[in-house]
Amino acid sequence: MAFYEEISKYYDYIFPISKETVEFLRRTIGNPPKSVLDVACGTGGYSFGLIKHGYDVTAVDIDSSMIEGLRSKAKSLNVKIDFLNADMLDLKDNFNGKKFEAVFCIGNSVVHLDNLDQINEFFNNAKGLISEGGSLIVQVINYDRVISKGIRSLPTIYNEDIGLTFERLYGYDEEKNRVYFKTVLSVNDENYENEIPLYPLLYEDTKKMLIDAGFKNIEFFGDFNGSSYDKDNSFMMVLHALI
Repeated sequence: MAFYEEISKYYDYIFPISKETVEFLRRTIGNPPKSVLDVACGTGGYSFGLIKHGYDVTAVDIDSSMIEGLRSKAKSLNVKIDFLNADMLDLKDNFNGKKFEAVFCIGNSVVHLDNLDQINEFFNNAKGLISEGGSLIVQVINYDRVISKGIRSLPTIYNEDIGLTFERLYGYDEEKNRVYFKTVLSVNDENYENEIPLYPLLYEDTKKMLIDAGFKNIEFFGDFNGSSYDKDNSFMMVLHALI
């Protein structure tokens, strides 16, 4: 079974939704009702978290097993949600002029794109999907810190209730300018390993692309509690920009 098909079954145990993240999204998006697009939604935890508070959410993910998990969750919760199995670079074609009051892409997802040109394309396409006065929210690991400090791993995730561990290992290739992200999921006495290249998105590149795309009032945070972003020390980089 493919790694992401396997991980989708345990996704909510590995990445349970956090109250802080939901509250950050609510603060930056603004009070409902608002139309929101969740890009790289996984099994939809944050989509459902926002729907619970009155937002109208559409969820998108490239991985069909994640979307199937979202579909099952919506059925079990008896919640209506629009969802789409699609690449984040194809959103403009898929929505054909539809606008949202907010687009968010969290969970270190945008760095799965191949290069800076594709990330820039995503930012520009996202801008075209956001109505006037609307928000873009993106979160990635702080790769300035990963590279400058030679970070080789992220904290291992444990879920004792089901005997699960999720190891996350980093290796930076300076010549290729790629971070090779190795994950090891251990559960039920089985191990599932995977390694993928990630594009290390840096603060200065991100800021320039957002300005060039026409975003304004661009803010950077070091976490979902709203802490100030510190390029050398913050664990993550969270951006909020307006149209």
